[in-house]
Amino acid sequence: LPMVTTLIKHEALRTRNWLGVVFGVATLMMLVGVLMELTPWRIVQILGFVLTLIPVFAFMLVVQVGLAFDYWRSSYSKTGYFTQSLPVKGSTIYGSKLLWGSLVSIVALLWNIGMALVALAGGMRIFDSGVTFGQFMTELRRLLANDVPVWVTVTVAVLTVASVVGALAQYYFAASIGSEARINRLGLGGPVLVYFALYMVLQVVLFIGILAIPLGLTMSPLDGSLEIASMDVLASMFSEQNPDAMPLGFLPVLFLATAALIWRTVVSWNKKVSLA
Repeated sequence: LPMVTTLIKHEALRTRNWLGVVFGVATLMMLVGVLMELTPWRIVQILGFVLTLIPVFAFMLVVQVGLAFDYWRSSYSKTGYFTQSLPVKGSTIYGSKLLWGSLVSIVALLWNIGMALVALAGGMRIFDSGVTFGQFMTELRRLLANDVPVWVTVTVAVLTVASVVGALAQYYFAASIGSEARINRLGLGGPVLVYFALYMVLQVVLFIGILAIPLGLTMSPLDGSLEIASMDVLASMFSEQNPDAMPLGFLPVLFLATAALIWRTVVSWNKKVSLA
C-alpha cells in the first residue's frame, strides 16, 4: 500500500499541469459562453450557447485521451525506461496508473455534468422553452424521488462510473498491447491500431450479448413504473416499430470485457514489456 500511494503521488505530480490546463480551458470556455449569453444581442447569445456546448461534448474525451497518451509516454516511450526500471512489480505500476486515471476520470465526469447543467440552463433561457431551469430541476427531483425506483438510480450511477473506467481500461489496454515487441516498432501507431481493432471487436461482442441476453428496461403498462422485461431484439430490428425497451444484455458483457482487458494488460506489464 505505501508503494501504491507513492506511485499515485508521482502520477498526480506528473499530470497535474496539463490536467489543470484542460480543466481551466474548459471552465474558461463555459464562463465566456455564459457571459455572451447575458448580452442583449441575439446572435451573440446563440454563439455563447454554442461555445458552452463545446467543452460539454469534448471535455471527457480530451481528459481520457490525454491520460492514455500520458500512460503510453510514461510507460513505453523514452521516459518508459525509467518507469520500467522501478523495483516494483509491473502490475503494481499499472494498477496505480489505472487507479489514478479512474479517479481523475470520475472527477472529470462530475465536472462535465456540472458544465452540462450550466449549458442546459443557458439554452432554456435563450430559446424560451417555456420552462425555467429551476422548474426543470424541481420536476427532475420529483421524478427521481417518486417515479424512478432507487435501484434504477443507483444502477445508472454505477454503470456510468463503470463505463468511464471501462473506457480508460480500453485506452490503457491498447497502449500496452500496441507497445509489445511484435508491434512496438510502429511507435504510437501500434496503440492506435490496437484501439481501432479493439473497438470493432467490442461492438460485435456487445451485440452478441444483447442477442444472447434478451432483457430490457421498459415502462410497465399498468402503472408506468420501470421494470425489466424480456424483449425480442431481432424482431425489433427487422420491423418498422421502435423497440419499447432499452436492451440490457450488453451490460454483463461490458463488465466481463473490462475485466478481461485489465487482466491482459496486467499480463503485458508482468511478462511482455518491450522498449526496444
